[in-house]
Amino acid sequence: GSKTITCQRVAEVFAAWSDHRPVCKVKTCGSNLQGPSGTFTSPNFPIQYESNSQCVWIITASDPNKVIQINFEEFDLEIGYDSLTIGDGGEVGDSKTIIQVLTGSFVPDLIVSMSHQMWLHLQSDESVGSIGFISSRMRACVAECGSTVSKNEGVLLSPNFPMNYDNSHECVYSIQVQTGKGINITASTFQLAQ
Repeated sequence: GSKTITCQRVAEVFAAWSDHRPVCKVKTCGSNLQGPSGTFTSPNFPIQYESNSQCVWIITASDPNKVIQINFEEFDLEIGYDSLTIGDGGEVGDSKTIIQVLTGSFVPDLIVSMSHQMWLHLQSDESVGSIGFISSRMRACVAECGSTVSKNEGVLLSPNFPMNYDNSHECVYSIQVQTGKGINITASTFQLAQ
């Protein structure tokens, strides 16, 4: 669109803009993001992203003992042709680290990394695009598999709590008390897979 537009009278009761309204487009396609939290979008969001895009974001939590949570507020990619691949760690494209591959207009659930880094790779084909996505990211604490409690009181959490725990875990929790003292366990939330 033009840099300037004016409202012009076209007829007695009708007015129109002198030219197309200006559109702001983001020139960046991917980036390295660091820090405790933030928001990022596909290029040009909420306007259509470019065809033949290859955008990569690498997100690093400022604390290496934290993981990353991604929450999509809006999500719309051309189903079956454009995709957003999300992986754990900093090795972009490593098939062993892929967490999820997204396409279409279904807003995904919360996505959580296993490490302090996460990568996202947006790929679009040469045809029709869509508006893309807006997402917020934040660091999060994740309970480890197993722990030892040796104080008067403590908390035991399953891995990834409050998210679902992963398959193939065997976690050992040790509770140590002084001789002659008892142990009282109260579950505030308890749910296991069937």
